Amino acid sequence: MKTIFSVLVVIVLGTSCEKVINVDLEEAEKKYVIEGEVSNVPGAASTVKISQTKKFEEENVFAGITGATVTIQVNEGITYPLPETSTGIYTTTAFTGTPGSLYKLTVSLNGTVFTATSTMPAQIVSLDTLRVVDFTFGETLKTIEPDYQDPLGLGNSYRFIEYANGVQVKRVFVQDDEVSDGLRITTPLINPDGELESGDVVKVDMLCIDTDVYKYWYSLDQAATGSSNVTPANPVSNISGGALGYFSAHSVTSKTIVVP
Repeated sequence: MKTIFSVLVVIVLGTSCEKVINVDLEEAEKKYVIEGEVSNVPGAASTVKISQTKKFEEENVFAGITGATVTIQVNEGITYPLPETSTGIYTTTAFTGTPGSLYKLTVSLNGTVFTATSTMPAQIVSLDTLRVVDFTFGETLKTIEPDYQDPLGLGNSYRFIEYANGVQVKRVFVQDDEVSDGLRITTPLINPDGELESGDVVKVDMLCIDTDVYKYWYSLDQAATGSSNVTPANPVSNISGGALGYFSAHSVTSKTIVVP
C-alpha cells in the first residue's frame, strides 16, 4: 500500500522561517495548525496564525485559513477579539501581556471550537549577556552562549530565538532548570547546520515560557533532529479540540553581539 506522509509546517511567528516535521501517518487527514503568541513587549501585537498540515508532496508554504473567530481572554475577565488582518493571521494591539497573567485563546472555525491557556511566568528572567564560543561538532563552529541567572525554584523554562544578520536561525533552542535550579546558566545555542563568521551581527531573544509551551518546543526539536529518545510524531500541543500547534504567553528580553 502506498504510504503518504503528512507534514506539519510550523511558521515561527513574526518571521518567514519554517520548521518542517515529517509525521509517519498513512492517509492522514489534514488538521488545523494554530500558533498563538502574547508577549510583554509594549506595542507588540498578540498574534494567532491558522493553517493546515500538508502532505509531503505539497508545496511547503504558509497557506492561511480564513474565516475564523478568534478571541483572547485575560485572567478570566476581559475578552479581546482578534480580527483577521491578512489571510490566516489574526492580531490585536488592544492589550499588552503582563507577567503572572493567565490568557485563554478561543478559536471557532467551521463549527469546531479550539481552546488553549497559557500563563506568562510571573518572574521575568533577564538575558544578562551573550558570548561567542568555539564549539566542536565534527568541526569547530562559532556558537552563541547566553548567560543568565535562573531563580530558585524548579519549573522555569526558556526559549531562545537567534537571528544572524536579521535572519532567524532555523533551529529550536529551549532550556529549563531541571538540573540547574538557582544557578547561572551558560548553555550554548548549538546549531550544527549553521556557521557564524566574524562581523556577523547576532541578536538573541530570550523568552520565559510556561511548562506546557516548553513541552511543545522540546518535542518539536526532538522530532526535527531525529533524537533517539522519541518516536517522530506531532509535537505535544497545549491546544484542545484536535488542532496542532501552540499558544504561548511569554516575557521577552534581548541582547545583540557582533561575532569577533
